Amino acid sequence: MDDEKLFKRAKRFGLLQLGTACSLAILLLKLGSMELTGHDQYVALSTRNRVDTFPTPAPRGTVYDSQHRVLVYDKPAFSLIYARSGRDVLPVATKLAPMIGVPVQALISRMVGYDSGSVHTLLATHISSRAVAFVVEHLSELPGIRLIPDSIREYPQADLACHIIGYINSIPGNKQNQYVQHDGFPPSAKVGWSGIELSYDKRLRGQPGKICVEVNSEGVPVRTLPESRMPVRGSNLTLTIDSAYQADVQRILASQVHYLQIHGHKDVTHAMAVAIDPSTGAILALASAPTYNPSWFVNGISYQVYTKQFAPAERNWATQAAIAPGSTMKPLTALFALTQHAITPQRLIDCDGGLKIPETHGKVIRCWTHHGKVSLATALAESCDVYFYQTSLDYGHWPPTSDHDIPLWLHRTRLQTLHKLEALQHAFGLGTSTGIDLPDEELGYVNDRAGQVTDLPYTAIGQNEVFTPLELAVYASTLANNGVKNAPYVVQSVDGKNIHPQSKRSLDVFQLGVRPSDMAEVQWGMYLTCNDKIGTAYHTFHGKNAATYLAAGKTGTAETGVVGFDNSVFIGYAPFQHPKIAIAVVIPGGGHGSDSSGPIARKMFDDFFAQSGRKMIPLR
Repeated sequence: MDDEKLFKRAKRFGLLQLGTACSLAILLLKLGSMELTGHDQYVALSTRNRVDTFPTPAPRGTVYDSQHRVLVYDKPAFSLIYARSGRDVLPVATKLAPMIGVPVQALISRMVGYDSGSVHTLLATHISSRAVAFVVEHLSELPGIRLIPDSIREYPQADLACHIIGYINSIPGNKQNQYVQHDGFPPSAKVGWSGIELSYDKRLRGQPGKICVEVNSEGVPVRTLPESRMPVRGSNLTLTIDSAYQADVQRILASQVHYLQIHGHKDVTHAMAVAIDPSTGAILALASAPTYNPSWFVNGISYQVYTKQFAPAERNWATQAAIAPGSTMKPLTALFALTQHAITPQRLIDCDGGLKIPETHGKVIRCWTHHGKVSLATALAESCDVYFYQTSLDYGHWPPTSDHDIPLWLHRTRLQTLHKLEALQHAFGLGTSTGIDLPDEELGYVNDRAGQVTDLPYTAIGQNEVFTPLELAVYASTLANNGVKNAPYVVQSVDGKNIHPQSKRSLDVFQLGVRPSDMAEVQWGMYLTCNDKIGTAYHTFHGKNAATYLAAGKTGTAETGVVGFDNSVFIGYAPFQHPKIAIAVVIPGGGHGSDSSGPIARKMFDDFFAQSGRKMIPLR
């Protein structure tokens, strides 16, 4: 019996030994696997447990105008961070809270709370000089407190060029991972949201620094590591605009909006203007009224300021609002008709105030007045609709040879003609990206879906398409530059290096059949518009105070479908020979182009040539 008990006990002990050996073997295998396959992971985890990193912001670059006047800069400032440890935070919080304007209890919460698991936590940004002096003087009494260099974005010119410069704001939620995790920016960093602050954000924002400290097992900092680095300042930008001229243009727009509002155009709220150097594509001025002050966002914008002042002005209507251009499209229509051999410059068309369209049961489309017989040049000067109505029917081959061909014409020939016209529009910078270095550019377009015979006549006079003021300015610039299109840009250099040593030129106009002689005929018509008594802009340039230069241009009045709310448009350039500036002006609801946008154009030309250093060719 004793032998049997002994045997059973020995058997159980053997089984226990076997189980223990198996467990030990499994553990050894697991440790081996961890050593072989997870070595890097566990080393990295160990490093993270021993090293704490806190990102420090980099000053953004300075922005200058073409005369090296400062438009935007970063003013040096300081922020406060705290290195957590097991010490009592009440004494520090009690001393510090009054200096940074934070309740003691709120400051304690920031000091003891955990921010992404880091030993360091941000207590306050952009603290006052008084607070900085206090911290420096009492640093020995404020264990764990540290001053780090920071900066405040300053816009000393307030709303000047706000739609070019843009503004900065907190990192958007959908970009937190990119900026914070990937690029190493502090979560509190401000980044570009619009204008060049956005489109050149990578250049302007610089490289963030970082504070790397070794911490012990309790999370207390032991020493600063050599991996720490100072932030690197962002690049400086020089713009193409002269701030004095830009300010003039903004003032002119705001003044004209106010004038129109008190003289029967109470619904006018916006006005836009763009000026370009035709020889390079450099933007000389780009303005959209109303304006806003980018500094509203630096320390957080209030709800009232956002809704009452910023929201109505946020959109850059110069690049983001496509509007019916009216008769400013007639020069392009004339060029297209010449390339299609539908007209000659000498052909006369009789305008009796309207045109009856063949094969439409007597449908008549009206002109704004009775012009009599007009040629290409005089039709442009007088802005005769009938001339371009008829021209469009000729290059569109209306009417077809028989009634049976009308459905085919509507579905094929009409569209083919519109698309050919669109190709020429694109060559002039209309309905396609201009290539400007500003974000969120809107593109204009031609409406080809109506499926009516009148699509061609209405497109010919700018009533069936919409374009932005920027597109219209590029179009005017291309006309001024004899058909050579230069891509527009607002930034001339980065850190003193010219990033536009050569213009981005396009010769698509000539590839589409436009001849120099065609261009000359259209330019002459635009000259007559401003300098012949029959011209719609004659009194604008030769009224009580005649201009000291010769301009070429085209007025436009586009119906919007709202009674009394016609768009006022003007495109032009000056001087007529060797142009130095091309412009587009648009006032939604401003009425006749010669009455509203024309006077703005005149003042823009006057101010441009009045500034020193611009030599004029004397009038003969």
